[in-house]
Amino acid sequence: MNINNKFAKIIPDKILSLLKTKYIIALFTIILCSCSEKITDVYSIDQIPGKWIWESSCGGINYSCEYSSKSLNASIEFTSDGKYIEIHNDVIFLQSDYTLEKYDDMYGTLILENPHTSRPVTIMNNRLMITRGELMDTYYKVR
Repeated sequence: MNINNKFAKIIPDKILSLLKTKYIIALFTIILCSCSEKITDVYSIDQIPGKWIWESSCGGINYSCEYSSKSLNASIEFTSDGKYIEIHNDVIFLQSDYTLEKYDDMYGTLILENPHTSRPVTIMNNRLMITRGELMDTYYKVR
């Protein structure tokens, strides 16, 4: 017995058609998502200038995590002329001049001028991790 005939008896044609449609939609979605901004490989604090997309924030008393979504997103732009621009849900949240103190390729300190703030930074696994009090914000670079 042909395997297609076996399934045809078990699964009605409408369900097979629906499954095929869902498969095609899933494949199309994967292709579209792969065309979005590509993650840039980062190996050193020296590569921080550019645009970074917020991925998650973890920590706090109960150690919980909050993740980026369509309704909750953020990015940071580090310009080559020393400007820091933090955007939350497409609205500029903070603009400041910045400097980076480098300890080695992986570790350093981000110093914002206004408000004057120092934040430890780490580059690891192509991610930028910025410590903000009890929270660790994680970003990936897109350009």
